[in-house]
Amino acid sequence: MSILTIQRIVEIPTIGTWKWHENDYETPLIFPLDGATAYLYLDSHDGGKRDREVIWNAKLQIKVSPPPQKLVEGLISKSMSSSDVADKIYSYYEDVFDKFESIARTAGNIKNLMIGSKTSKKEFFKEGSLSTEKVTWWIDEENPNIFIPELKKGHRRINPLFKNDQIITKTRWRRMQTAIDKHDYPSEEMLELLRIRSKLEWRERKIATIESAIIVETILRNYGEKILQSLGISKTKLKSLKDEMSFSTVLNIVLPLTLSKSELSRVDKHLKSVDLLRKVRNDVVHGNITEENIDENIVRKGIEGALVLVEVLRKKLK
Repeated sequence: MSILTIQRIVEIPTIGTWKWHENDYETPLIFPLDGATAYLYLDSHDGGKRDREVIWNAKLQIKVSPPPQKLVEGLISKSMSSSDVADKIYSYYEDVFDKFESIARTAGNIKNLMIGSKTSKKEFFKEGSLSTEKVTWWIDEENPNIFIPELKKGHRRINPLFKNDQIITKTRWRRMQTAIDKHDYPSEEMLELLRIRSKLEWRERKIATIESAIIVETILRNYGEKILQSLGISKTKLKSLKDEMSFSTVLNIVLPLTLSKSELSRVDKHLKSVDLLRKVRNDVVHGNITEENIDENIVRKGIEGALVLVEVLRKKLK
């Protein structure tokens, strides 16, 4: 039975090996996939010559047996039919990347695994200057063929590094110096929210949703407790009330009652944005929606609203 092999050298989260011999690198991790099997070999330069090796590349082989005729035709074709094959190959790569990360963290017990972004589809199939960067394929013992598909053109997302928000203009540079001179640094909570907002730009919607909601909930709970204490509620009574002081209760009842009309008018839309963020967080935590279905706009507005609320609460607690 014929075996189709599709191969590419891919980047993986950086790890280390200890006292591996050259032949150890010939033992792959084998991932069963939908209609194929993936073999992932750690790729080391001069593997086995040093006790400790730093690894950031791996050889990914996807094997299909027997190969469907449509798949082979797509690999040979220079038309749009090759795009469907490219989509399938890229989905295999994404699947293996995610599974490798998860198994490295659990069975591999890698505690400080740093995950970079996956190679984009365009870069994955781009013909690089080095032969190892190309996607190649062959059947049985045939010579390898290079696969350069005709990719579907769609909306290209701008790399966050090249967006206007990432650019330091001369005006912003002067503004930064003014802030330094005034010792106008953000609070720890605000800085953490700003860091989380950056994760959203890198499409880490689930992490941004959960982490930002946790920070806002913590700040609101602390605020609620201090307000109740100022009203003469004893610490003993506060302990019994803690379970009742949910995110929703403090956000939608306690906080509005402590604001003046002008303050409430100024933050009303931000309260609503944070409340929507809270609901998305609940859906994520309870498995009602996946990361792909998270509305990025709701999360972004929720974080922006949280930044406003943090500043308002910080001033009220002074």
